[in-house]
Amino acid sequence: MMSQVSIRALAAAFGVALLSSQALFAEEATVKEVDVDVEIQAAEGSNALNFYPNVEDDLKRAVVAKLPVEDDPNGYVVDVVLQKISLDGDTVLPDSMEFNQMEGVIVITSPLTGAAPQSVPVKLAAESADGLVPEGYVAVTPSTDDFYAAMVETFASVVAERVPEFMRDSASK
Repeated sequence: MMSQVSIRALAAAFGVALLSSQALFAEEATVKEVDVDVEIQAAEGSNALNFYPNVEDDLKRAVVAKLPVEDDPNGYVVDVVLQKISLDGDTVLPDSMEFNQMEGVIVITSPLTGAAPQSVPVKLAAESADGLVPEGYVAVTPSTDDFYAAMVETFASVVAERVPEFMRDSASK
């Protein structure tokens, strides 16, 4: 028969082990799946997908390059949903295909806890280059393709920076 002291010691040891495993899990959390969806509504007048039909594939490729996916059944599922591409808030892009804003959400689902999925907004706006060019300098304007690539890469970087923070938060719940 176990004494009351032994039971308390066992309970304390179990508690320490549980806390240690949660801390270890928080540091070693992995991503097992990344899904990227584009939910830009043409009904709202958006024409971005006419100009950038491969944005879903491009964004997924960029996110996976920055947020490695591992074959881990205990890994997190990360869903990235791009909801808006606009020029100063207007979803009807000009024929020049210019845009300077992207908005979406990251949904992070933990496989090991009963915690609700974490939802994290992502809002990206490019700075305007309306500054004056010093005398004697030539102004260089990025091409539409260069600008598109920079926006997609930056959106992916924001996703990769934010996901680990929320993986740690949900691991401790």
